[in-house]
Amino acid sequence: MLLTSDQIAQFHRDGFVIIRGMYGGAELKALQDAADKVMWQGVLEIGEHHLYKPKLDGKKVYFRSENMWGRDPVFRAATVKPDLLACIGQCIGHSFLPINDSFVCKVPYGDVPIEWHQDPPYGFFNPPHYETFDIPNFDTDLYLDHSTIENGCVWGIPGKHLVGHVDLSKYSQEELFKKFGAVPLEMAPGDVLFHALSAPHGSIGNKTSSVRRIFYVHYMNEEVLNASYPQWVPNMRGFKPEGKALAKQMIEERKKLGWGGLEGAPVKINANGDFEFTGQPTTPLRYWGKLIGAIPQDRKERLRRLEQV
Repeated sequence: MLLTSDQIAQFHRDGFVIIRGMYGGAELKALQDAADKVMWQGVLEIGEHHLYKPKLDGKKVYFRSENMWGRDPVFRAATVKPDLLACIGQCIGHSFLPINDSFVCKVPYGDVPIEWHQDPPYGFFNPPHYETFDIPNFDTDLYLDHSTIENGCVWGIPGKHLVGHVDLSKYSQEELFKKFGAVPLEMAPGDVLFHALSAPHGSIGNKTSSVRRIFYVHYMNEEVLNASYPQWVPNMRGFKPEGKALAKQMIEERKKLGWGGLEGAPVKINANGDFEFTGQPTTPLRYWGKLIGAIPQDRKERLRRLEQV
């Protein structure tokens, strides 16, 4: 499974692309079963690295867990699915490694929204990284359940990812959903969403009896990691020897589960120990830098204000 030239172009234009049916069969079922265990541990407050958000009534609701790689080999094996690595390589255009993972869960009737934001380093950091980096940088979201408008799917504002930090605090949550061209990104189990870290996105709470779970992985180029996350680098395995060893371990665990390694895939581990896409079509080097350089400054400022231009 490779992305077409049109899908790659859509990603660079919008900051989002959906890949349907990336996971299925026994692999998807194993991920769902492993996620069930983590979800109930979080709900029952068993173990570590679970996160909670307050509802309007003050009751805290489980919504996230960290360190999925340390919880079950299924998550490690799924991280290095060859088809997924190939699609990531097509969109980055450079070598990369998985550097971080997490799990976000909207429990039935949890009704906890995720306010509009940009992912670090474009949001949450003080000060934020103001300009979008030259090399594409994005989050990879593996969907384990149906994600619908009703149960709190992600909404995104396309076409704003190349202008760097956007001051979303100037707008109300309602405005961000209704005024600036936001679109719902509805997903099915096994689908994968790529969304640029700099793309504004948010979601409403789950008001239904269904559950909505996503296994997130950050795959990143080493230059982007070092330049954009200097305060995180000392605490990340990333591109250190232990991070590269973990990537190889993940491939071996995938083989043990009977899901196959990189044999025959257009992805290799290069001489530096990083993943590298070897096929076509792909993204030119430093492609976002070229796209950003082509945006006139006045247009960039209008895009930063979320204007439709």
